[in-house]
Amino acid sequence: MSLLRENISFVVVCYKSSLALKSLLLSIPKESEVILVDNSKDQETKEIAISYDCVLIENKENIGYGSACNLGAEKASGSYLLFINPDSELNPGTLDELIKATDRYPNASAFNPKIIDRTGKQDFKRRSVLLPKSEWMSKKFPTFDKDVSVLSGAAIFIKKEKFLQIKGFDEKIFLYHEDDDISIRLKNKIGNLMYIHNAVITHIGGSSSSRDESIAKIKGYHMGRSRVYAQKKHNIKAVTIRNIMLSLIQVLSPEMLFSKRKRAKYTYFLKGVFAELNFRELF
Repeated sequence: MSLLRENISFVVVCYKSSLALKSLLLSIPKESEVILVDNSKDQETKEIAISYDCVLIENKENIGYGSACNLGAEKASGSYLLFINPDSELNPGTLDELIKATDRYPNASAFNPKIIDRTGKQDFKRRSVLLPKSEWMSKKFPTFDKDVSVLSGAAIFIKKEKFLQIKGFDEKIFLYHEDDDISIRLKNKIGNLMYIHNAVITHIGGSSSSRDESIAKIKGYHMGRSRVYAQKKHNIKAVTIRNIMLSLIQVLSPEMLFSKRKRAKYTYFLKGVFAELNFRELF
């Protein structure tokens, strides 16, 4: 096998993620380098990094997901990178299957493993707001390795050289749609994107950070801003009307009445959309 586990660096961006982090670290082969990039100055994350012999990068403030990934990649000593959410676990054999894929698909720019939840239900990203509908993929889950239109950011395996060739993640995208953006740039400038069916990662969505109201506000605001910025960048038509309509639908949703967290998220999504559209704040 041309690529060894010692040649792989895991890059994990953390934001108050200590509750989920240990399960991930226990599933990573000990010979692989693990870089934790902490955007929350969390003492527990620091203690975990020491206990599990991880490289720790502590940011003085939350610099966003893409920027944190870029810092981790810069620090990484491996020739391959695996960006993975902290609320994930590698299933047995996953890393070996990804290693095999680099030989099987030498022209591919990056890889996604199969992503499942705790019940075994698959989560397959088949579309993006940055892609035309003609490039959206079938609703059927793939049962074999497949060339895909877009990668899920939950776990991206890529050669460091190729990542640096496109200058990594766009640091103007603070959070959300950074995986869509990098997928398009990789596909256009380097090579196809591959889904690897026998490489399996369990992802427990929504637990990579805490779920309180303040986090919902941060996520909602940057989701709105990133959506508008990325759509403008990739020349999507009618960006203004699309996002104002989506914002209004969310704000008028019945969920607003029953969930304080949803109310915070949707309200701040609207604020983020208006901020990126350079409209005067409504709140």
